[in-house]
Amino acid sequence: MTIPHSQRPFIAALAVLNTVAYGTLYYAQPLLAVQFERAYNWPRSFTSMAFTLALLVTAFTAPLFGRWFDQGKGKLLLSLGAGLASLFFALLACVGDSILFMLAWLMGGVAMALTFYEATFAVLAGHLQGEARTKATLSITLVAGLASTIFVPLVTGLLEQVGLTFTLWTMAALLALCTASLWWLVPPSGEAQTRAQRLPVTMDAFLRRVTLVFTLIRIVMVGVGLQLVPMLLHDGFSPGTAASVAGLLGAAALPGRVVFVPALQRWGATRVTAFLVWILLLATGLLLLPHHLPLLLLAALLFGLGNGALTLARAELLHAQYPAAIFGSVNGKIAWWVNLAQALTPFGMGWLFTQSGSYWPSLTVLTVLAGLATLFISRFRH
Repeated sequence: MTIPHSQRPFIAALAVLNTVAYGTLYYAQPLLAVQFERAYNWPRSFTSMAFTLALLVTAFTAPLFGRWFDQGKGKLLLSLGAGLASLFFALLACVGDSILFMLAWLMGGVAMALTFYEATFAVLAGHLQGEARTKATLSITLVAGLASTIFVPLVTGLLEQVGLTFTLWTMAALLALCTASLWWLVPPSGEAQTRAQRLPVTMDAFLRRVTLVFTLIRIVMVGVGLQLVPMLLHDGFSPGTAASVAGLLGAAALPGRVVFVPALQRWGATRVTAFLVWILLLATGLLLLPHHLPLLLLAALLFGLGNGALTLARAELLHAQYPAAIFGSVNGKIAWWVNLAQALTPFGMGWLFTQSGSYWPSLTVLTVLAGLATLFISRFRH
């Protein structure tokens, strides 16, 4: 089954939204933080805290927004999210006060909850099913997977050429265009979302186990991604080498997603997810070994492949187990824990490094967590 021709503009709008949202709200954040620190003499701890609070807002609002997506409000919520993101950058362009800066980032947290993959997948669940939905999900994530590749150099160049304020207004304008395209192209709620009878959503044994597995996975992903470049620089590798290893990690995510679809069709969501978690465990464990470049490249390749495909795996596991009418609700319950872990992991990794002066303790913890994830996923019924 292919994506219906009538749905392709809708899918394209979602792909653009995710690319712009991740590129501006997530990947550009470290670049913008440095500029705000220089402009207003704010410490790194303050700008980091603002982003952490935004991620916490994303976590706490996920269950509520998930239920609203199931009620057929996808068009409104996606448009609202893009509009809030545009307003967020407009406020940052005008801000000169630390309190307003912090409040703006709280708005940014709401915008992330309404524009990132969780929101997109919930909307897709109401419009497409089966293989067509899987292919649409793949198409969106392949495009959005280029967000850092596009926006990191774009934002860097804008900051160097035109300064912070104009860069912020540029991102506000891009998200305003996304808002208009979503309102124009996203169709009304799909059949699954217009059912009068809503199915109850409970945290059953399967959902608890999926939540635990993907929370552990997110800790590992964030922990490795956050520390890879600083760890290599700490070990004496050149900045160019460190950037190349990190770049391989990001680049490998795209083929990981491409391979996921045929693997899913052949072996099913549970078996493929279990295999991906084992790959993640192997890649993280390799980082505990002496850091020779070929071994580091292998670890980055495996980690990127697993990381990219696991973005799709969670949605497929849920679709295999639950009706589309409650996808937003069950995904929102998982997102609460996963996003909370994402917000707190940088603090935990930083604390371990501060206490030990080495990356080995944090890598050991991450490897153990990846091992626990493989243990729990292996107990799923195939």
